[in-house]
This record gives sequence, structure tokens and C-alpha cells, in this order.
Amino acid sequence: MKKVGLGIIGCGWAARDLYEPAFRFLKNGRIVAVMDIDESKARFLKELYNVPRCYTNLDEMLRDKEVDAVVVLTPPHHHLEPVVKSAEAGKHVYCEKPMAPTIEEADRMIEACRKSDVKFMIAFMKRFNRSFRFVKDLIDKGQLGSVFELRARWDNARVKRMPESQYRLKLISGGGFLQEDGSHALDICRWWLGEVEEINAYIAIVAPDRHETEDVACVTMKHKGGAISTLHITMITHRTGEESYELFGTKGTLVMRWLYHSSRSPEPALIHLYRNSREVQDLTLSSSWNPLQELRSNWQYLRELEHFCYCILHDVEPYCTGEDGRAVVEMVNAAYLSAWKNERIRLPLKKVPDLREFFTELRSRSPWSLGEIEWSSWY
Repeated sequence: MKKVGLGIIGCGWAARDLYEPAFRFLKNGRIVAVMDIDESKARFLKELYNVPRCYTNLDEMLRDKEVDAVVVLTPPHHHLEPVVKSAEAGKHVYCEKPMAPTIEEADRMIEACRKSDVKFMIAFMKRFNRSFRFVKDLIDKGQLGSVFELRARWDNARVKRMPESQYRLKLISGGGFLQEDGSHALDICRWWLGEVEEINAYIAIVAPDRHETEDVACVTMKHKGGAISTLHITMITHRTGEESYELFGTKGTLVMRWLYHSSRSPEPALIHLYRNSREVQDLTLSSSWNPLQELRSNWQYLRELEHFCYCILHDVEPYCTGEDGRAVVEMVNAAYLSAWKNERIRLPLKKVPDLREFFTELRSRSPWSLGEIEWSSWY
């Protein structure tokens, strides 16, 4: 079987933890090179996955003829250069979400890949999670009737002081918890209910002594088909982490939730369908007793990488395109603008101003402080 030669760009936590089962079980691709500006990280990954070559210079790796495609796992504000350079070198590109801090950067990435005629896929792994795909199928087949509302909730207690090396919740990243984690839920809202035409948002920094960007957000979206979706997201919770989605249709109400978050487990969601306020149907999918089999069959990071390699080998368009990634970047940008200007924002956006001023103002006006307290949930 022909395999796609993959080069990993960015050898940090995502490459080590999130993707390890995917890299080990991937059948239609193989890692031929790894690259990180930190040589110790690149060498660690080289040994971990038994990779032939490691690099500390991006241009050198892109000259490697065995590299057919790259997997970009750098922080979001460092996606632009590796994506554009890889495309210009004729390499297909798989890029982690969020795609970019701004729509301007997203547009540059899309154009570079279009010019070089390479595949460009954004890693919204929830689109490859069997529970999410199952619900999407129910919606498409009309099992809920006409869906008019979606309520998404994403709570994840991370109330600790960030180390200096951490990019999350800092101005340099271009956004906070909504951009980093909320991108997942925003993509689900658009995937399930269609294109978004208007956004209204309220955003806060509850821990201004440790966070430079938002740790709480509430976003309301109006979709072109008339449906409404909302996302409530916070890091400042004393409960355990929760991820849930509640769909309201004319023929039924569906609730999907995890005991923890879908990002870290191959276990299926708990799915219940309610009808007529008296009937409830348990639609939770079954899982294997064998954890390795579960990873091979259902690990979302593996399935999306397999799809990316399949697209290259068979010359088909990825399920999650650069345009899909850009749409979520636009939604995040619009939410920030809405909170800043205190108004509803119509899409499409023409231009996004420098948001550092917004976050600086938001932080300086915050009435809250957590003092020295720190905690986190078991997720």
C-alpha cells in the first residue's frame, strides 16, 4: 500500500500526547521527518516514533523529498509561516485548529495552497468523532424535524497560573479560551445548522491577574436558515469539565453530553432523544471492550489523519477545508468585535482591527480577581 510521507512541524504537547495513537496506528501515512526550533523536542519525537530524520529549520525539512505533506502542530499564531512555506514547496497541508488569529492570515493560507494546488485540511477532529457524525446524520435525515436551536456548553476548569512558556490566554496568541477551545463548538454549530449570518457576544476576563485574554464567553449566532445557536464557555468553574449540546427540533429534542470532554477519549457520548415531553430514547453508541481496538476504529485524531492521507492518495477534497477553518476564525473575530463595540456583527467581515486594544481594555476594566487560589478538575 502506498503511504503518504508526513513531516511534523511542531513537536510539543499535541504531537506527543493528542496524536500519539494516531501516528502509531496510521496505515496510509508514515512520519518521515519531524521539525521543531527546539532541538531537544525534535529529537525526543524522532526517538518516540522512530522517525528517520529531525530538523530545526523549516526550509531544510521542506527540501526533504520524502515529505509529501506536513502536519502543522505549532501554536495558532505560528501557523501562517509553516502553512504558506509548505504550500509554496508543493507540500500538502494539515493544520491544527484554530486555523489563525485573524481572517487576513487565514486568507493568505488559503491563497497559498490554492496557488500551489495542494490539499489543505483544518483539523476539526470532532467532525470525525462517531458521536458527532451520528447526530449530524440524524439531523440530515430529518429525525428531529426542522432544527431551530442549538445550545452548546463547554466548561473546563483550568484555574492555574500559566507558565511563561505557555502561549494560551496571552496577547501574542490573538485570542483566549473562545478562540482556543471554543473553535470546536463554533464549528459544530456551523456544521450542524449551516452558515452564520449574525453574531452577538459577551466576553470577560475573570482572572485579569493571570490571563491577558478572555476566560469566559457567551456567543449567540443567527444562521442563514433561521436557526439560532448559543455557546457558553468558561474556564472559571468549580465543577468538573463539561461538554454538552442540546438540539431543539420540531419533532424532537436531543441531548448529547460527555462525563468529561470528547477531546481526550474514544468513548461515545451519552445521547438521548426526547419526544412529546413523555418519551425518551437512549441512542448512545456502543464501544469495544478492547481499548486498542477502540483507538484503531474510533480515535478521532487517527480518523482525520487517515482522511487527509486518503485525500492526497485519491485526489479528493478534504472534508474540513481551509474555508471551513476560515469560517470559524471569522466567527471568533466577529464575537470579539461584538463584545468590543457592544453591537451585533453581520457576516461577512470586511476587516478585523487590532484586537490587542480590546483585550487590554477588557483586562483593565475587569471587576474580578481570584487572588492566589488555584484549582483544576480531573479533566
